[in-house]
Amino acid sequence: PDHPSPVPAEVALTVMANQGPHCRHIIELLDWQDNPDHYIMVLERPSPCMDMHDFFEHHGDLFTEALVRHFMRQAVDAAVVCCSRGVFHRDIKMSNLLVNTETMEVKLIDFGVGDLLKSSPYIFFS
Repeated sequence: PDHPSPVPAEVALTVMANQGPHCRHIIELLDWQDNPDHYIMVLERPSPCMDMHDFFEHHGDLFTEALVRHFMRQAVDAAVVCCSRGVFHRDIKMSNLLVNTETMEVKLIDFGVGDLLKSSPYIFFS
């Protein structure tokens, strides 16, 4: 609503997911640029980090029940915050969760197939 022209859905959903009190489990959009044939998003990058899929591939032996519970709690917290802000991520999976490999903190990323939260059924699936 605060932008003079249409904003790419991924940008709008990422902005909406970050409105309100800071949620450390949702990736922050630092800046973005709209070009004639594409857009660029500048996102925070926790360091060191890798997506959870790669983390599992390289460090699967670390995945205890306690660690998985820790990861799931953070992912659920992020999803709840997104929903409370009117955002339905639609694609929560291991490759869309960044893991800080030192702190084991998780961040939800990639709102590219997300949608506005609604009470009616979602009938389109990417």
